[in-house]
Amino acid sequence: MNDGLLGILRLAFVALQNLGFAVAVGVLLSDRWLARRSSSWQASVSRRLVSTLRIASVGALLSSTFAFWIHCALMSESTLLGAGPAIGSMLAETSFGHAWLIGAGLMLCVVILSFIQAGKSIRFSVVIWLALGGVALARSNGGHPVDAGLFSLPVWADWVHLLAISAWVGLVLVTTYVVAPRFLNAPGSERVNSAAYIQSLSDAATLALVILFATGAYSGWRGVRSPGDLLESDYGQILLLKLALVFVAAVLGGHNRFFEMPKLLASLKNASPTSPLKPLKRFAAVLHVESVVLAGVLVAAAVLVSSPLPGTL
Repeated sequence: MNDGLLGILRLAFVALQNLGFAVAVGVLLSDRWLARRSSSWQASVSRRLVSTLRIASVGALLSSTFAFWIHCALMSESTLLGAGPAIGSMLAETSFGHAWLIGAGLMLCVVILSFIQAGKSIRFSVVIWLALGGVALARSNGGHPVDAGLFSLPVWADWVHLLAISAWVGLVLVTTYVVAPRFLNAPGSERVNSAAYIQSLSDAATLALVILFATGAYSGWRGVRSPGDLLESDYGQILLLKLALVFVAAVLGGHNRFFEMPKLLASLKNASPTSPLKPLKRFAAVLHVESVVLAGVLVAAAVLVSSPLPGTL
C-alpha cells in the first residue's frame, strides 16, 4: 500500500515527537545543572526552561496522538475521519495500542506537571524523569525490538539508546536556543556557574555518545545481519544515513570540546570584568551547526523506526 501524503505526515509527526521528547530531557538536565547556584539570573533562565518544557511536552503529546491516528488510518486503509473503529480496535486488541496508550498517559502527566511549576527551578523533577523514562520504555515496547518479547534485552537496549540520543540532542538544542543566549547577559558572578554548566554539557554529551554507539551497534547488528542488507535495503540505507549524521555531529562536538571549550572555560574562570563574548560566540556557532545536524538525526530515526526490517517483507 502506498502511504502517500498520510505516510509523510506520520513520519513528520514522529520526528516532532522525537524532538519534543528530546527537548524535555534536555530541559531537565539543564535546569538541574543551573540550579546548583541559586540567583536571580538563574531563576530567569529557569523560567525560560519551564516554558520550553511546556511547549516540548505538549508538542510531543500532540505529535504522538496525530501519528497514532494516522497509523490507524493507514493500517485500516481508511480516511482520517473514518479511522475511529480502527483506533478503538488498535487500543483494545494490540500490544502496540497498549504501549502507545501508556506512553501517551505518561506524557500527559509530564504536561500537567509542567503547568504547575513555580519557584527558581523545576519542581517534581523526579516524577517527571520517571514519567519520561516510562514514555521511552513504552515506545521501545511498541517498535522493532518488541519482536524479541516484551521487556526483552533488545527492548532495554533500545530504551537506553533512546534516552542517550534524547539527552545528547536535547542538551544541544536547549543550550543552543535557550541557555547560551542568556550567557551573553549573565552577570560576572555567574561565570563559575556558566563554566560548570558548559563542562557538564560536554561530559554528558560524551557519555551519551559512548552509550549511543554501544547500543546502536547492538540494535543495528540485530536488524541488519549482512553487508547486503545494510547496503541494499531501505532500512540499511537509512541506518547508514543516521550513522553518517551522528558522526558529523560527533566531530562538531569534539571540535567544541577540544578546541573551543578550553578557551571559553578559561575566559569564564578569569576574574577580569571583560565579558567572554568572543569564545562564547564561537562555541555557540558550532553548537548551532551541531543542532541542525542532530535535527537530521531525529528525522532519520523517525523514518528508521517506521521502516520494515530487512527480510520482513
